[in-house]
Amino acid sequence: MKALQSQSNPPRRRTLPDMVVDQLGLRIVRGDFSPAGGLPTEPELSAELGISRNVLREAIKVLASKGLLEVRPKIGMRVRDKTQWNVLDPDVVGWFSLDGGDLHNAHDFVEFRRIIEPQASYLAALRATDADIARIEKALEDLCACVGQPDRVPAADILFHRSIYDASHNAILKHLGSLMAPLMHKQVILTTEPSGSFEKGLPLHRKVTEAIARRDPVKAELYSRELVNMPYADLHAWTHSTDRGLLP
Repeated sequence: MKALQSQSNPPRRRTLPDMVVDQLGLRIVRGDFSPAGGLPTEPELSAELGISRNVLREAIKVLASKGLLEVRPKIGMRVRDKTQWNVLDPDVVGWFSLDGGDLHNAHDFVEFRRIIEPQASYLAALRATDADIARIEKALEDLCACVGQPDRVPAADILFHRSIYDASHNAILKHLGSLMAPLMHKQVILTTEPSGSFEKGLPLHRKVTEAIARRDPVKAELYSRELVNMPYADLHAWTHSTDRGLLP
């Protein structure tokens, strides 16, 4: 396992096959293996990672179940097209969050938030209990306390938005809120310091909170949409600049 341990990877898993799943999953998401060229053969990959072929096969089955790989007789293992990946699988989301500097992932994620989050705020204004509102208000207070401390912003911002998803009392939205945390962490980091969007967005965080507390779903949805549009505008501009070769 020397080759496997030499690369940094968070110790989320304990079994050897699971460690291999993490290692290969991250490499696939990062683009280390070309769909056109396929993966190395089983003997080659086993030797590279310092593991048995049985362990490798277990890991391959897991990655195939997540839509990342396909295995065909006489052809071998190949990376599937990204459109076929299970991008809401918790592990796949985590690997995307570890993928160094893929601006497009964050851009796609914010587009998804633009569709989902305003409706979560709408439902929260209709359904939130007094305890839910107290949690949202406490999350807002903690977020405001992060001014001048950018390293604290991602965790506090995620907690604020997840408290709204939870207050929607929609099981699917609550689940999506938990799945999105790793990608949201990356998006917040990308948009906090370069654009100063954190400080600019605090008044809108407060307006969303107040609308939910007043049980005003229309205003909660409106302010939530304005809030999530702020990082989208920045990421949209940066992504297209990158595509045109204007950014490194």
